[in-house]
Formats: sequence, structure tokens, C-alpha cells
Amino acid sequence: MPFSFQGKKVLITGGCGGLGSTLVRAFHENGATVYALDVDEKGLKDLAANIPGVKTLVADVTNWDEVKKTVEQLGPLDHLVNNVGIYIITPNLGVTEAEYDK
Repeated sequence: MPFSFQGKKVLITGGCGGLGSTLVRAFHENGATVYALDVDEKGLKDLAANIPGVKTLVADVTNWDEVKKTVEQLGPLDHLVNNVGIYIITPNLGVTEAEYDK
């Protein structure tokens, strides 16, 4: 089923990993202006070399101020794909604020 994201701005966190880079490629091939955000600077350089036209942003999503500053420079976005996170082996009600912020 074809989709068009022509003229749309998409931010994808965790853009260097397996799923992240696949999402970056898919949105890019369907016309979106894609911003790949990741903490892995080398991975972002490789991604940009393999998918010309993709815009890369280095930021650590656990640092809210850093992400806010980075994203504010982009202006309005049409879509956000939150593709980054960790797995914590703790019962839901036992998760601490510090663990949640990871």
C-alpha cells in the first residue's frame, strides 16, 4: 500500500539502529524530510552516507534540555516516531522516577 509523506517533516529518535534506520529509509523513500536523532554520531554519519538527504541530529534523549534545544531548531514537525528506549525488569508500580527518566 503506497503512502506519501511528500512535504512532511518527520523526526525519528534512535535513527541509527536496525529498526530506526529502516524507518528513516521508509519515510525518506516516501517523500518526507527526515530528521534522524541519535546519540551515536558515527552511526548518524554512516546513515547520512547511505541515505543521502537525511538530516542527522546528535542528542541524548535522556537529557531533556539537550533534546528540547535540538528539536526547537527544526520548527514545526508533522510526525514523530519515538523509536528509542530501554527495558527495565521491574514491576510497573515499582519503577522509580530515575528509571522512568532513562
